[in-house]
Amino acid sequence: MRRIAVPIAFVLGLLFAVGQRPLHAAATAPGLPETKEIISALKSNYVDREKLDSHMLDEATVTGILDALGRGATIVPSDTATTNSGKTATAESKPVNPIARAEIIDPDIGYIRLADVSDTAVSAFDTELKKLADEKAVGLVLDLRFADGTNYDAAAAIAGQFVNNGEELFTLKDPEKGSRVFRASMETKPVSLDGLDLTTVPIILLVNVETRGSAEALAGALRIQQRGILVGSKTAGTAAGWKDVPLSDGQMLRLATAKIILPAKDEEGGKPVDLFPGGMRPDVKVKIDPKVEREVVLEAQTNQTLTASLQPRVQKKGMSEAELVKAFRGQPVDTDTNGATSTDKDSEEEGEIQNVRDVVLQRAVDILKGIRVLLSWQ
Repeated sequence: MRRIAVPIAFVLGLLFAVGQRPLHAAATAPGLPETKEIISALKSNYVDREKLDSHMLDEATVTGILDALGRGATIVPSDTATTNSGKTATAESKPVNPIARAEIIDPDIGYIRLADVSDTAVSAFDTELKKLADEKAVGLVLDLRFADGTNYDAAAAIAGQFVNNGEELFTLKDPEKGSRVFRASMETKPVSLDGLDLTTVPIILLVNVETRGSAEALAGALRIQQRGILVGSKTAGTAAGWKDVPLSDGQMLRLATAKIILPAKDEEGGKPVDLFPGGMRPDVKVKIDPKVEREVVLEAQTNQTLTASLQPRVQKKGMSEAELVKAFRGQPVDTDTNGATSTDKDSEEEGEIQNVRDVVLQRAVDILKGIRVLLSWQ
């Protein structure tokens, strides 16, 4: 990404960054000289002082600030410019089905994949929950991988169904508009789920680096309230709101304007948890190839159930033309996966067992099965 030079007045009062020194660390370092003193000393004593013209100093200053702020301030092309100043709801550019998939994983584990946390997601989610209750589901896998959204009211409404009334879910902090606290409300509870208590049902939350926005707030709220176990990889850690400021060369300066903060809990050291920019780390980290994960989640076969997809696959042995002729004549044929004739021991095997591709979902199901066994012992 190309850095852009701006007038030095733009960064007056901010620290002149040297190298990769973090901004917050430099600001608190004892005895650090003022910015103007550093620049003056460089201009007077640096061996190649002719290089320290205003353009170079301005560019170095901005580069240092952008490096220190990381995701909080970046330069983006004008054709990608958008603004979302911490809104709780935005209009969709095109219709999006918020529930990408919902079914029962045998024998009694409910699965719901949310693609978009929006207004329509709340009612659609309630509908699927009732179906799972009718199927006597005793556990839930909520798949938030690749899920996004800017509707934090919707995130709170969904999370609030699994948490006791009045519990703090998260706070949307916006320096300009003020902070707004989201809590679990009776208004978001389903009327009836045939005896299924959502405040106690075990939940596994599947997350990855593409879990962002209101989906990330949903995952964080359930995790901080100890209502869900995070499985997968670290979430995106994106800002809840941002603003694009036009620059003179046609590019945009994208600035974080709002963020999500989770309430303080004892297991977090009694301090609030800031989702920006670090995201949420999973309780159970599962490594999976990003390309494979995108395929199994976004390009999953609709004609195959998740129960079937989690069964180890057997790769059948291939047959050469010669073996096919023998088989046609009724003669016994036995080959391995490379077409070579197998031994008697090999002939007892049906083929090579292939591992389950969605190892994240497999781990979640295994955990829920273990929880079910432990509960049955009580």
